[in-house]
Amino acid sequence: MVNLLAYIPVLNQRHLDWFKNYPEGHLHLISQKLAEAFVPRLSRNMVAIETEMVARMIRSEGLVQDISLFWPDHNDPACESIWWNSWVVANEDVSCLVAEKYLIPSGVGCRFQTIWARWDMSAVHREQPIMADVTVSQSVVDNQFVVLAERETVKSPDWWRQIGAVLIGPNGQVLAKAHNTHFPNEYETYIFGDPRLNVDAGEKGKYCSLHAERAVIALCASKGLSTRGASLYVSTFPCEDCAREIVFAGISKVFFRQGYSVLDAQEILRANSVTIVQIVTSEPA
Repeated sequence: MVNLLAYIPVLNQRHLDWFKNYPEGHLHLISQKLAEAFVPRLSRNMVAIETEMVARMIRSEGLVQDISLFWPDHNDPACESIWWNSWVVANEDVSCLVAEKYLIPSGVGCRFQTIWARWDMSAVHREQPIMADVTVSQSVVDNQFVVLAERETVKSPDWWRQIGAVLIGPNGQVLAKAHNTHFPNEYETYIFGDPRLNVDAGEKGKYCSLHAERAVIALCASKGLSTRGASLYVSTFPCEDCAREIVFAGISKVFFRQGYSVLDAQEILRANSVTIVQIVTSEPA
């Protein structure tokens, strides 16, 4: 018997296709409570239904041989039972974190399978190579500023992608910090769904979010602070629309840590003499 491990707040067709490959499998569902213990921001997921209800839905359709909640501390704390020797884990954030804590240290066999679903963050953060000739910085100061941007990401109400930005003036002062959010309110996508889900990767479509890059520029405008010659630190490489506003605001440098699936922004920034700098972790002093 194969044990399946997954966090399923909402069933979708990709889950059903996965179950078809394991009709004799034992599905272990990660509860919402356990998922939130590993990833606290999931408590804001207003579309998630009760784990017990998900279990009843799967059981009623006979999609797998058996189904239960994943409680290693009660079932088999040391994972020593022969029934726990073979595991197939959904390759997404929560399931991987649970497997890393409870299964892998016990030496049981784990296979990770990518199932594109709402929680497959590897699909969200999959990067394309940035330009080969960008400047690379290991500066301690640059790392400190990009960490400020990364700290802003946790404030974002967007549970699909969190972005943080910090704008630094020519004299090294912090002009503004911001994260991406939604309008007309931050719960817009939870209530009505995210219109961006209706387009394929790389395509443009309607969205109701205010990007972090635009937010810091707007904050400076509201305070009467000049952005000309400033440096923008972002947790993720900016999009094409934000790149236009970065140029128009007179920002001279853009520092980033991670890439982005749509890189049209690089041409806009480059054509307007905006320096692009990728930050890598600096060596400890």
